[in-house]
Amino acid sequence: MAFGVVAAIFAAGYVYGGAPVRTGLMLLSGMVAAVAIAVGLRRHRVIDQRPWVLVIIALLLLTMANAAWFIAALQGVAKPPDLLVVPPQLGGYVFMLAASLLIVLRHAPRDASGTIDAAVWGIALAAPLWEFAFRPRMLSIGMGTAGLFLVLTQLLVLLGICGALLRVARTSEAGRTCLNYLFASLGCTILGIALVNMGPVSGENASLPALCFAVGYLALGAAGLHPSVKQLSEPAANLAPPTPKLQLGLLGTALLLIPLCGGLGQLLGQPADGLLLTIAPLLSIPLVLVRISRLKHALLYQATHDELTGLVNRRHLFTEMQKAIAAHAGGAPGDLALIYCDLNGFKPINDEHGHEAGDAILRATAGRITDAVRAGDVVARIGGDEFLIFCAEADDATARALGDRIARSIAAPVAWGGRDLGVTAAVGTVTWTERRIVAPDELLAAADEQMYADKRGSAQRRQHLRPERLDERAQVLPHVVQVDPVEAEGRVAS
Repeated sequence: MAFGVVAAIFAAGYVYGGAPVRTGLMLLSGMVAAVAIAVGLRRHRVIDQRPWVLVIIALLLLTMANAAWFIAALQGVAKPPDLLVVPPQLGGYVFMLAASLLIVLRHAPRDASGTIDAAVWGIALAAPLWEFAFRPRMLSIGMGTAGLFLVLTQLLVLLGICGALLRVARTSEAGRTCLNYLFASLGCTILGIALVNMGPVSGENASLPALCFAVGYLALGAAGLHPSVKQLSEPAANLAPPTPKLQLGLLGTALLLIPLCGGLGQLLGQPADGLLLTIAPLLSIPLVLVRISRLKHALLYQATHDELTGLVNRRHLFTEMQKAIAAHAGGAPGDLALIYCDLNGFKPINDEHGHEAGDAILRATAGRITDAVRAGDVVARIGGDEFLIFCAEADDATARALGDRIARSIAAPVAWGGRDLGVTAAVGTVTWTERRIVAPDELLAAADEQMYADKRGSAQRRQHLRPERLDERAQVLPHVVQVDPVEAEGRVAS
């Protein structure tokens, strides 16, 4: 409602005011939008304000360009020097692109790669729009290189932002109002650019482009001021993000569309579009590199973590254990402890309620163990309902306390499907005090033995035995050798 009233007031000023009034209102709209966003961030206590700070910077840069137009209008000059307009406008749109990417990536981390793909496609689709609609018209009216450069950059950035936000809109509900304002801002800005460069802007139409730009600024300010800005900006919780798929066919098509449009003229005996062939790759290729980098990190994460719980897997745990054991043998302070945790009653829940209930138990268990251990302790899921906790600088008392805390935490009911599901834990703990190398699978075998001793204990007691010190049990380690973690994993699994 308030946005509609302010927009109507600005529209009346554009219709009935002269050039100084119109440029003054456009200058004012950018400043109002920046202030509105700042107020909205403070009022709604947005956690991650970085994207919106970039938006404010972009608005300030665009306001500098608008100020140049306002001064030119007051002096009766047709247009200000390009040096006062082009650099701040370019900087403003680049900051807008960076801000939009931060917004959508923070809002949709599970679909960050898809969002980047959508932004690349937005940039690619701007290429034919520019080459076959904007560029011929602008060349026919004698537009200079600076003007062509500015308009092309605006189109590429705005359509890239539009593509990214369209991807977010598919799954975003809480931040929908804020997104709608952002789409309104993009639409008004693109329409204003089209009117300036494609249609007559003299006489009664002279106020339309500036009005579109002003309403676009106001819509951007409304997006930052609306309460849904918090939902759009809040990072989504994600325990175990899926691996993004690198869709080479789609990305390749998008990247080929740019040189195809830019070089088509040369195939027809006309000069190639050097601006398009230069600027579009400068915007799209960094996005593709970020996309590939995210894929690389996701694959590395998948290789070292359990997909269901987000905990590290056996291989990564063995790597961390080898490092800590070597440091301990070299004189690092404290002892080492390994806690083996196996769930009691997990299989009946899986059989009775299905794997979804079992998965809920495993995720809850992973979270509870992580909350129960100390900072720096490594928690791993090594398969099924088995968990390992490796602790550096942990003596017997510390290991015992951790085991007790983990067992109590796991025993609490887990709410699922309108009912409470419960499991308990058998916990086996070993400590290592000797200053020499021991293979990780040796510690694992000893902890596993302790855990099964706990399982064989009283069903009512269900708590772990006293931690056993491996250096007090020479028969457990008759031959101490250093084992490759991959080989060790195979031996233990067998």
